[in-house]
Amino acid sequence: MVMAPQRRGDRHAVLAFDLGGTFIKYGLFIDGALTESSQVPTPLGSAESIYSILSSVAARYDAKTPLAGIGVSLPGFIDTAAQRAVLAGALTPLYGRKVGEDLQAHLARPIPIWIENDANCAAMAERLSGAATDVEDFVLLTLGTGVGGAFFINGRIHRGKDFRAGEFGMMFTNLDAGHQTLHDLASTSALTRAVEQASGKCLEGNRTKEILGMADDPLVGPVIKRWTGYVAAAIFNVCATLDPQRVLIGGGISRDPRLLPLIATALKANRFWVDFSAQIRSCKYYNEAGLYGAYYAVTTELIAPDRGTAKPGITHIQGGK
Repeated sequence: MVMAPQRRGDRHAVLAFDLGGTFIKYGLFIDGALTESSQVPTPLGSAESIYSILSSVAARYDAKTPLAGIGVSLPGFIDTAAQRAVLAGALTPLYGRKVGEDLQAHLARPIPIWIENDANCAAMAERLSGAATDVEDFVLLTLGTGVGGAFFINGRIHRGKDFRAGEFGMMFTNLDAGHQTLHDLASTSALTRAVEQASGKCLEGNRTKEILGMADDPLVGPVIKRWTGYVAAAIFNVCATLDPQRVLIGGGISRDPRLLPLIATALKANRFWVDFSAQIRSCKYYNEAGLYGAYYAVTTELIAPDRGTAKPGITHIQGGK
């Protein structure tokens, strides 16, 4: 538990969930401020077991103060029109399920529910009170096990006709190398594998944060330079396509202050970058991005739709990293 709730009275309460393959995180927003949060292990045995946890948490909070809405962030292809998870990453019991409708059936009373893709939620968190509150057009590029992302156009999230916009990791950058995608070339998992191969060392556990510190190593340095070149290619292609005001870099490696200068160097080596350049920054939110994004989603889609294009002015009580 991060922060004890205050006495709520008639204040505006929204419950946010961030569903992952390992944990279900949840947080209560009161008048736009995240006042408390916690997490429980994700039960992957059945959809009913997941709904049971979500509904019990919702019932507990709703009994204290009537909830104005519930926002849910989850991985995969999310059909927001039908509130259905076409695919849901590691949450295989939810594949093909109308999660919003199913969850509503488990609640004691009707409460507005909105489900949203987790990458979209990460971008929404930055739009809400992160590194994109002052821009209308921006791209979020996440570097992790794969390469993902999302983007806003004219102050609105863009989902695409099949709700698959932002799958930047599926880009091809070199057909001579076969159909290798940016997942294969620009993810941090790809970087880790390449560094291990070049150095002959096994990077045990989560040591991605140490890799950029090896840039001066004669064996590892060229690997890092090649990898940042692929990341820069992804950024350039996105900017040439969408012409955003800003590109935000997310994922654990983006916390390393050495990353952005390396990317900047790779971009400057591209003679066309000057014509398509955008601001490059790191994301503000990491662990709580899903919660803030789920809050933003249900608020702008169902509770106060007019806020979708307004500059968010949400109180930020606790740290979001």
